[in-house]
Amino acid sequence: MLYIIDRFEGSFAICEQENGSFITIPRFHLPKEVKEGDCIQCINNTYIIKEDEIKARSARIEEKLNSLWED
Repeated sequence: MLYIIDRFEGSFAICEQENGSFITIPRFHLPKEVKEGDCIQCINNTYIIKEDEIKARSARIEEKLNSLWED
C-alpha cells in the first residue's frame, strides 16, 4: 500500500491512503528525511520513500496546472 504524508502532528505523521482515507503512523517508524508530500510504502515492516512515485505525482500535478492556462 502506498501512503502520502499529508502533515505531521507532534510525533505522528498523518498519511493519506490510496482509497482517500487517512491513517496515523508514529514518526519514529518513518525515515528521518521524510517530509510532507512524500510517498512512502511499507515493505517488510519498513517504510521507504518512493522517489519514483514522488516524481510521477509532481509531473501529473504540473501537467494539470499547465492545462488550466491552455486555451
